[in-house]
Amino acid sequence: MEREQFLADFARRVARAATEGLLDRRTIAVRQVETVAGPRAGALHIHAGLDAGRLLRRLSADDCAVLRQFIPWEFSGEPIAYMYGRAVRVEAGWPPDLAETDVPLHTLAPYPKGEGRWVVGKNELGQTVVAGVNLDRTPHWLVSGATGSGKTWTLRSALVQLATDPANRLVVVDGKRGASFRGYSLQRMVGPLAVTPDEWRRALVWAMREMVRRYDTNGKEERLIVVVDEVQEVIVADSVAAEAVRRLVVLGRDAKVHCLLATQHPIVKALGGPTVTRNLVGRLALRVADFDASRVAVGGSIPRADHLLGRGDAYTVAPTATHRVQVAHVTRKELEPVAGPPQMEEWPEAEAEDLGRAPTGRPSPWPDAVEVGAAIAAATQRRGRPWLQRVIAEAGLARPGSGRADRLLALGRDALAWLEEKGWQPGRMMQMIAVE
Repeated sequence: MEREQFLADFARRVARAATEGLLDRRTIAVRQVETVAGPRAGALHIHAGLDAGRLLRRLSADDCAVLRQFIPWEFSGEPIAYMYGRAVRVEAGWPPDLAETDVPLHTLAPYPKGEGRWVVGKNELGQTVVAGVNLDRTPHWLVSGATGSGKTWTLRSALVQLATDPANRLVVVDGKRGASFRGYSLQRMVGPLAVTPDEWRRALVWAMREMVRRYDTNGKEERLIVVVDEVQEVIVADSVAAEAVRRLVVLGRDAKVHCLLATQHPIVKALGGPTVTRNLVGRLALRVADFDASRVAVGGSIPRADHLLGRGDAYTVAPTATHRVQVAHVTRKELEPVAGPPQMEEWPEAEAEDLGRAPTGRPSPWPDAVEVGAAIAAATQRRGRPWLQRVIAEAGLARPGSGRADRLLALGRDALAWLEEKGWQPGRMMQMIAVE
C-alpha cells in the first residue's frame, strides 16, 4: 500500500497547487487525477480540459523543476511530463525498495501462443503485454537499449518463446560475436548462431535468397524471423550484409520474412538509413543514452526512453498502443524444452553477386529504372499515387498496384531528401528543363 499512498499524496499536491493558482498566474481547473502504480514508476494522469496545455508547460518547465517539488518519494532517474491522450501524464521512478525489477516469464498470465507473438512483460496495470510480427501492423521491430538496459535478455526471452512455435524458422545473428546468445541453439534455428563477420554475411544472404525464392514460388511458407543483435556492427563490418539487412526490412513482409533488429545506438545512419528505419514499425525501447537516441527508439519525441531506469524498464510502441513495461525474463528451465541443433550445420557461401538476383515469378520487388525516375518526379512535384501509376503505365510497364505505388512514393521521397542533402535541386532542374 505504500506506493498507493505516495501516489495519492502526489495527486493531492499537484491538484491543490493547480487549483489555487500556485503554478500559474491563473488557476488551472483540474477535473480528475488518475494514479498509476507501475512496476518501475509511479504516474498521474491529470485531466485539466482546455487548461491542459498550460498545466503541461508549467510542470515540464526548467527540466521539471516545479514537478520535482511535488513528488513525495525519493525518486530514481528523471521525472517527466507529457501529453497522454487528453490528459497530462507525469511519472517518476520508484526508489529501489519499491521497484519491481524481477518478472520471470512463468509468473505472467498465460496468453495464446503462435502467430509470431511473444510475451514482452508486465505493464503498469499488471497486464501481460504481447508483441508480434505480422503482415498488417508490425512486420518488423526495432529493439533499442544501452548497456545495462536489459536489451540482451529482452531478446533472449523473445527468441525462446518464438522457438516454441513450429510455424517459425529463426535466423540469429549476434553482432556481439557470441556474447548475447552464447550457448543458444534452438530447435527452430535454420543455421548455427552467426558470430563472425563471415557468418553474419552468410546467414543474412541466405535469408535474402530465401525471401527471393518465396517471391518466385508464391507458395505458403513458414514464418521466417531474422534476429540481429547489435545490427550497427553488422552493417559497418560488411557492405553485403548491410544491403541484405536493408532488403530484408524493405521487402520481406510480403514473403513472410520478419526482422527484429537490436542496437545500443539507435541512430538512423547506423540502422541503414531512413528507408530501413521507417519500415521498423514496432518499437521496443529500453533505456537509451540521450534524447536523439530516444526519438529513433520510440519513433517520436515522446515518451522519453532516455528517462527509463534500466534493467528491463521499457516502452513498447506499436500503431495500436504504447505501454510502459517491465520486461519478463526466461529461466534456464524455460530454455531447455526448445534447445536443439539447428537445421543446417553451417551457412552456405555468400558473395556480392547474390545481391543482383531478383524474383521472377511475381513483379520484381526491386524497382525498375522507370519506376525510380517516376517516384523521384512524383516527390519533386508533390504528386500522388494516381499520377505515379499513370506515368509508369504510359512508359510501358505494368501499372503498379496500390501497395507497390505507396512503396515507390516512399522511395521517391527518400531519394529526393538524399539529393537535397547533397546539394542537388531536382525541382529547380525540372523547371529549367521545362522552360527550355
